Amino acid sequence: MKNVEELKKDYQMIEERIMRFITEHSAVVYAVDSGDIVEGGTFTWAALSSDDRILQAQLRLDYITVSELARQRLEQIHSRYIADFDRSRGMVLRYIRQDSILLKILTLEAAAEVAKNELHLQKFLLA
Repeated sequence: MKNVEELKKDYQMIEERIMRFITEHSAVVYAVDSGDIVEGGTFTWAALSSDDRILQAQLRLDYITVSELARQRLEQIHSRYIADFDRSRGMVLRYIRQDSILLKILTLEAAAEVAKNELHLQKFLLA
């Protein structure tokens, strides 16, 4: 089992990769007619190129590995924040999989910032 400092380093590396993936390899598109349902409308993720889908798959697997080690650590110390961790982990996975609607997120930078904040929460919960 990795110690907390090693896990935090792994989180830092995966955070950088997720930020690059979202801001450099992804795109969002306005969901047509979504303004009729939600004020200001919503955005969805644009389809990825085949190369970016490969990158996405590897990033997802690497994140699952790191986050599973972190979750095991939380279980080991009987953390009361496992449910919070799981919720945060699910959100990051949705941003990597790009399978959710983006409400009130208009730019890739804003989407990346949401993922970054969730990763920071996960690192904080390890301490």
